[in-house]
Amino acid sequence: MTQVDNECDRDGYIHLVVVELHYHAELIKTLYELLSQEKFRISLVTLPGIFKKTGLPEKSDDGLLNAYLKDPKESILDFLGRVQPVFDSADLVYFNTIRHNWRELNNLNFDAVSMIRIHNVHCDFTHFSHFNRPVLNFLGIVSHLIRKVLIGREWAYKKSLFGKINYFMFPNKTITDYVLCNQWLDAEKILPPLLPFGYLGEKDYSSRKDKDEVVLAITGKVTNAKKDFDLVYKALSSCIDELRYPVRLILLGNAGQKHAKKILENFKSLESDKFTLDYSDGYVPADVFEKKVSDVDFLLAPIQVDTHFRKYHEVYGKSKMSGIDNDILLYRKPSLVVSDYQMEEPLSRVVDYFDPVPDSLAQKLKEWVSERRFEGVEREFSEMDEYKRQVIASRFYEICQKIVQR
Repeated sequence: MTQVDNECDRDGYIHLVVVELHYHAELIKTLYELLSQEKFRISLVTLPGIFKKTGLPEKSDDGLLNAYLKDPKESILDFLGRVQPVFDSADLVYFNTIRHNWRELNNLNFDAVSMIRIHNVHCDFTHFSHFNRPVLNFLGIVSHLIRKVLIGREWAYKKSLFGKINYFMFPNKTITDYVLCNQWLDAEKILPPLLPFGYLGEKDYSSRKDKDEVVLAITGKVTNAKKDFDLVYKALSSCIDELRYPVRLILLGNAGQKHAKKILENFKSLESDKFTLDYSDGYVPADVFEKKVSDVDFLLAPIQVDTHFRKYHEVYGKSKMSGIDNDILLYRKPSLVVSDYQMEEPLSRVVDYFDPVPDSLAQKLKEWVSERRFEGVEREFSEMDEYKRQVIASRFYEICQKIVQR
């Protein structure tokens, strides 16, 4: 490995140490797929369960990816101590997610330039001012303050670690501007959002030639906590008989849990020669997902924008990002999106919006299904060069070179 390291350094490679001790396996996979397009040597410090979900090799054939995994009986503190030489050799340390282990990460020693990707702005920067439903959740919040803040000293360790980290990156410009406007961070510590959560897919998922039906899909776990499935049901109920083509609705997420039962019952009550439902009773494997998404004409995103992370109130599109952006890009699928979640250019060219009421969504479904508007919209994907893997990787490499050399 040393021989490869020296050769890479001479050739302008940046040794990037990526830390992921929580759950974002899909983002790690995307990160590798992006950065493998440029001169990065990646050391991934993570847990076996997370790493398994990425489907990546522990060591790539070219030696530019090496995974360092925690042993089952090893504490996080001991694990980080064991891989200290990896941090010592880093040019750049990249924290992909930090949710817990603030004390252990605060004890980590690294001289390299560092950055962190922030997923939940209110949780990480506002604390008292953005508790989720403080009256209804009073006892839970008090318990959180006692266990995590007073005894666990989470806020203190977080403040200390954030003080050591050089740069912060947010999912998109809207969220970046929100942080800047509120002055929650010094502007010089905020990097432009050059590393999005997804990239423009290279596989052709354009609409099927079959004109006998229109297929729409909702991605993510089947629960009203994150998406308003009841709104979709009511909209379909009011317009299904007026649509020019039969509709097939695919639920591209786990529909096997208890909270999905009523949602499925509602949609099944609509089944006829005008409407069919497709869903999975458990986790949707990647190959099944790929097969189903290839049939989809457009996506539907009835996002519940008001949400929470742990005990903190978050807002999709303001303090955190929804996964619909990535789904639209990766699968090149136009989308109908709730109007409370506004997309930036150029993604805004491939979406249309509906207000979060059944009549508004029903009207948009009439337009997109009966008039097949998605067919014209999907041509816009050919004009999104800034979301191509090589373009994203090159821009990120350029900024990494600059901050490493400062």
